[in-house]
Amino acid sequence: MSEPLLIVILVLFGLLLVGSPVIFAIGSAGLTYFIVKPGMLSVISVYAHKFFTGMDSFVFLCIPLFLMAGEIMGKTGMSARIVRFAQLIVGRFKGGLAYVNVLDSMLFGGISGSALADVSALGPIVIDMMKRDGYSGKFATALTVTTAIQGPIIPPSIPMVIFASLTNVSVGALFLGGAVPGVMIGLSQMLVIRLMVNKRHFPKQKIAANRKEIIRIISDASWALVMPIIILGGMISGIFTATEAAAVAVIYAMFVGFFIYKDLDFKKLWEILESSARTTASIYLIIAFSTVISWVLASERVPDLVAQFVRKYDLSPAMFLLLLNLFFLFNGCWLSDTVQLLLFAPLFTPILERMGVNPIHFGVIMVVNVMIGLITPPYGTALYLGAVVGKEKLKDIVPETLPFLLSSICVLFLVTYIPFFVLWLPKTMGLVTK
Repeated sequence: MSEPLLIVILVLFGLLLVGSPVIFAIGSAGLTYFIVKPGMLSVISVYAHKFFTGMDSFVFLCIPLFLMAGEIMGKTGMSARIVRFAQLIVGRFKGGLAYVNVLDSMLFGGISGSALADVSALGPIVIDMMKRDGYSGKFATALTVTTAIQGPIIPPSIPMVIFASLTNVSVGALFLGGAVPGVMIGLSQMLVIRLMVNKRHFPKQKIAANRKEIIRIISDASWALVMPIIILGGMISGIFTATEAAAVAVIYAMFVGFFIYKDLDFKKLWEILESSARTTASIYLIIAFSTVISWVLASERVPDLVAQFVRKYDLSPAMFLLLLNLFFLFNGCWLSDTVQLLLFAPLFTPILERMGVNPIHFGVIMVVNVMIGLITPPYGTALYLGAVVGKEKLKDIVPETLPFLLSSICVLFLVTYIPFFVLWLPKTMGLVTK
């Protein structure tokens, strides 16, 4: 490893460790390379060029559009309707509201594509319901945080859009590849709840609903549940691209908000536009600065060094994937999901592809890894957001997340070593041929 590259890495992790904003840390680390590398200061314009070209991708238009569609559905009463629908399905069991928490995150994940949106939209509703039903606030909050990681794994998924744009793989195939693992994480969390039910004396709800009310609940929720079908169906059939699918999702969400639920007005729409713009700006800045770092890694021939390491120690695909899983899980304690994807997806995907690992399979593995990073301290952004939403202390939430964190890691390794779980749907729909 060259001295300039070592300095860049030290600057990046040093700033992150002292609590510097992620955008500032990445941008400063990239700029450092041009200062410490002899002769690079004279071509500082490369920094600006890589900064802007990093954001210049048609696929990245999905990001603000999917964010906006999720915000619209979240702010038009959709969250409460999905919770009621989930109650109808699993609320009658002992520990019913805990199961509801998992199921509504699974369903909402097909709308928002964002874990943080899940915590923000569903958290206030379901945490309050669980507290009133006798669950501790710290458990309700921890469960809400951990179930939210399903959101970006179940399609649509913003992290998968980013991975696809960096590696030139099919967004539709990645979306389908994430569907089964996302559901598996939800089912593993339900299994953990089942093991806790008697030990913690979780309450059982009485669901009193007549036929007319049941029909109304299903009808209300169906408008939201149709959206992922429209997105995936259109992409798989070739009617529209991923970016066009995101635009269709926004139009559909606005139609439902204005004319079906009638909870959306122009004041709310303006607030949604502002919120989506702020979130998009943050993501785009991370993308731009991370592109500079990726260029630095390529200039220092880091992919070649990794390939040489693999050949030197004669690593099998299974062993290399194990090391990468540990690497991503460790980085999840310090780096955001977007940063990990931008730095490491272009680095490792070609190497694994040459080793015979399908890039769709690796893409899902990586997304599951970085989603787990959202609930691993000290960086876990979902933990901090959950603490605010649930009005609980972070130190009280973390121990309650551990059983669910462990179950998610078990699913990660199942997905890693049994590619069938990822590739079955894409192969069935003809999006993956091998």
